[in-house]
Amino acid sequence: MIKHRKKREMMGIPTASMSDISFLLLVFFLSTTTFDIKKGLGIMLPPASKGESAKKARIDKENLSKIYVLADGSLKINGKDIDIRYLEAEIKKIITENPDEVIVIKTDRRSNYKYMVQVLDKLQLAGAEKISLSTN
Repeated sequence: MIKHRKKREMMGIPTASMSDISFLLLVFFLSTTTFDIKKGLGIMLPPASKGESAKKARIDKENLSKIYVLADGSLKINGKDIDIRYLEAEIKKIITENPDEVIVIKTDRRSNYKYMVQVLDKLQLAGAEKISLSTN
């Protein structure tokens, strides 16, 4: 009498091609993913001065307008409170009166960066070309 052995059925998931599938998924996601590149602010800076030949520009106080960006986002221009909505018109008026006017922006350390960017945007809309960012 011959006994026949029963073949055991394999239980489980075959993993022989698991690495192939994971590699294909990895390649797929890497090739279809787009990366968001931050460009930052487009500010044209003057070239750096070298050594003793560097000249420091002297600006008369009559040709300076100072914009203070406070911590809460409120603005002061030459000591007077101003709303961001009226800044563009005020800068246009100042530049029309004195084309040599230099606008100085001084931002509080505790203020959000977006307030300074809003001021820069308004200055650009007003046509201000002589802008100084104060570090004090």
